[in-house]
Amino acid sequence: MEQIPLWAMLLAQVVITALVGFIVALLVIRRNKTFGQGREEATFQTLHLAHRTLPFLRQGLNKTTAEKTAEIIYRYMQAEAISISNGDEILSYIGVGHNHHSQSTAHNLQVNREVLKTGRTRVAHGKSDIGCKFPLWDCQLISSVSAPLKIQKNTVGVLTLLYSDNPSLTAGKIKIATGLAQLMSTQMELSELDRKTERLAKAELQALQSQISPHFVYNTLNTIASFIRTRPETARELIVQFAEFTRRTFKKHGEYSTFAEELEYVHQYLSFEKARFGDRLTVVYRVDPEVLPTVVPVLILQPLVENAVRHGIGKKVGPGKVIVSAEDHGAECIISVIDDGIGMTQEELREAIKRRTGINYGVGLSNVNERVKSIYGLENALQIETKPGEGTKITFRVPKYKSGIVVS
Repeated sequence: MEQIPLWAMLLAQVVITALVGFIVALLVIRRNKTFGQGREEATFQTLHLAHRTLPFLRQGLNKTTAEKTAEIIYRYMQAEAISISNGDEILSYIGVGHNHHSQSTAHNLQVNREVLKTGRTRVAHGKSDIGCKFPLWDCQLISSVSAPLKIQKNTVGVLTLLYSDNPSLTAGKIKIATGLAQLMSTQMELSELDRKTERLAKAELQALQSQISPHFVYNTLNTIASFIRTRPETARELIVQFAEFTRRTFKKHGEYSTFAEELEYVHQYLSFEKARFGDRLTVVYRVDPEVLPTVVPVLILQPLVENAVRHGIGKKVGPGKVIVSAEDHGAECIISVIDDGIGMTQEELREAIKRRTGINYGVGLSNVNERVKSIYGLENALQIETKPGEGTKITFRVPKYKSGIVVS
């Protein structure tokens, strides 16, 4: 079964967030008008509550985010106390009974662990049911609603609202607590997706950084060996350049560099391929000076050039040309890699983009495409024009400036 792209999952979660927030607002309006005087104030306060808690929940569930979230919920919900736990530990507790209910004892966690096990909301009535050993004159809490906090259907925490007899626990409050827990769960799922996206991007970057095609290494060493007797000075220069190239490939990179640095790396790579192909390979650079300082993802250009040389020109009979182009278009830089090699059929192109196994193209094309889309958006995906026997042109756009993208 084909895996759902992370961007699609993220979009779905955003839609769910909006729907859950709307449902919670409706529940508050219909069932619990004590938030304010009238529907307008109830709606405002509910949306304000969601807005205030989201920045913390997007950071995941821990003591710090739980404390900040519980404090905000307590301020706007008419509950005597608010508790957030992860099942093994009470991460935050605010309100009545703090001196004894905030402790992570087995007695205090009995309801939470039941919710964690079943994944269902648990409503408790009475002292013993809520796990309170204290009499009414010492602790006024007599009821609670504990709703599960879930990530990908796995219950990872519990939101508990505790009440005395005034205000008492009503059906409306139970529904609001459940809806609020669903909203919190959605935000934590988004947080997990953010982390997965970041881990995936870093893993793909590491894969590119550590990827030197065995064919490239073998062919380069063979080329150097062939020059040792006939052109010893050229062989010596190539050995020095190859050592520098491999050092630069394997060293730890940041996520971004300037286009000038990426172009230098490509130029170094192509110097070995030109030594190997000789007159069969012509390289043309068409680069506007204005785009050189543009910050781009590391290793965004070299895999495309390698595909052009190895799969386009390398399999062509006779000489071939690779053009590396970077044009200044106002706020954008348009980057292209063009070859007049063997080209691809539409089926081969689809296979290359999907990174299927058993194809002639490596992971570079797909990897670059996914990274460009994840950083700049779907509209900036690779634009590929190709036809068997007529070569391939790969183009993509990057903004000259994008918030958060800096050379590291």
